[in-house]
Amino acid sequence: MQKINFSRYKIIIAALALTGTSMFISCRKNDLSQVNNLTKTDSLPTQVIYNLTTIYNDSSIVQLIIHAPLVKNYAENEEPLMVFPEGIDVEFFNRQGKIESTLRARYAIYYEHKDLWEARDSVTAINIQNERLDAEQLYWDISTKRIYSDRSVKITTEDEIIYGEGFESDQAFNDWQINHVKGTVYINRETTKHGKETGKTE
Repeated sequence: MQKINFSRYKIIIAALALTGTSMFISCRKNDLSQVNNLTKTDSLPTQVIYNLTTIYNDSSIVQLIIHAPLVKNYAENEEPLMVFPEGIDVEFFNRQGKIESTLRARYAIYYEHKDLWEARDSVTAINIQNERLDAEQLYWDISTKRIYSDRSVKITTEDEIIYGEGFESDQAFNDWQINHVKGTVYINRETTKHGKETGKTE
C-alpha cells in the first residue's frame, strides 16, 4: 500500500511511486494537439497509482483518510485533475482521533485548482448518529469543509426516511439540510408479527 501524507488540505502529487504503481506517458510534439483535443477522461494520464491511501492533516491532527484502489492523475491537463474510476472510501476524524463519519462512492474526481471533489454513482455518507445519506452525485469542497448536491438525495435516520432534491452539510455530515423535501416516510420501529417494520408516508 502506498501512503502519502498531506498537510493543511493541499494535495501534492507524489513524484515517486512504488515500482509498478505508476506510469509516466510522454508525447511527441506532433501528437500534442491531438491529445489536447481529447476529453479529460479519454486522454492519457501522467501517472497511475494503485492502492492509494491519502492522509489530510491540520496542525499534525489527522482530519480524514482517503482510500482508493486506483487513481489516474491528469497533471498536464489545462485543469489538472485526479480520477478515481474504482471509487473512494473516506473516513473523517474528530479532534480526539475517532471516526465521526464515512463517505463512499464508486467514482470520483478531484479538481486540483478548485480544491474540489466530485463523487458519483452510489454515493453514501454515514455519520456518528448512524444517519445515512444516499445521493446520485455529491460535491465536497475542501476549502470550506462543506459537502453539497443539487441532485436527488435520500436521508435515513432512526425514525424517518426523507427524500428530496438539493443538499448541504458540513463534511462530517452532522449539520445537514435538504433544500427541497419531496416526501417523508416515518418508520415504526415496532415490528409486526411477521417481523417487518412498518412505516407511514407523507
